[in-house]
Amino acid sequence: MNSPGQHIDRPRRGNVSQAVNLDPVWHAAVDAERRATDCQLDDIWQDYVRGRLRAIWESIGPERILLIGLVRGDEKGVDPIDAKIAARIFAGDQQKCVAGDLGLAPSTVSGRYLRALHGLDLKRNNVPLPLILAAQAWLGVVGVPAAKSAFFKAAGRVCMLVSVPRPFTSSMIGLTPAERDVAQWIIEGCSRFDIAHERGTSVNTVSRQCHAISDTLRSSGRYALVRHAVERHCFR
Repeated sequence: MNSPGQHIDRPRRGNVSQAVNLDPVWHAAVDAERRATDCQLDDIWQDYVRGRLRAIWESIGPERILLIGLVRGDEKGVDPIDAKIAARIFAGDQQKCVAGDLGLAPSTVSGRYLRALHGLDLKRNNVPLPLILAAQAWLGVVGVPAAKSAFFKAAGRVCMLVSVPRPFTSSMIGLTPAERDVAQWIIEGCSRFDIAHERGTSVNTVSRQCHAISDTLRSSGRYALVRHAVERHCFR
């Protein structure tokens, strides 16, 4: 697996990214990071659900994670209830709990969540970490890290850089060193297959480690693990 000193680039695939040559965008984003200033992550979430921003690239560096997005004009946003459901799920809440709180059937919540993902141009297993944190910030989760942002122009488009601290799971008490590594990779968006491949082990071994992490931290799934990392101040 990539060490903390390496960059891991994860382009966002889809209609948005296909319309842009990502190479000049990336170089312009690196320059923009040098002049980035503090921003509120909850504002990033609101811009996203209103259709003003769409992710095209996520890069994990030694100390910070960068999200690059296209700034859009008068685009159609996501239904407010759909957006709230997505934010709750991104914060680690189970769909049954969300359904109960909103007075909806679980199947309705599931359908509206999928509709929200489609409207946000996101895939269920490929949501950028800064956007997950933005949703949690909008919900008022305590301890969400400070972010930085900057606008820049590249490939004829206006783009936005959002930068958040990289998480480190060393403060997750009760996990073995291997489980802490696995927890970090899950938080950063790696699949169990990816983790097994990079560690030179089996998917079954990684699955057992994931179950051990869930049992120890009482956090099931990536989004709940991200929230646990926020609450344990793993983002520095």
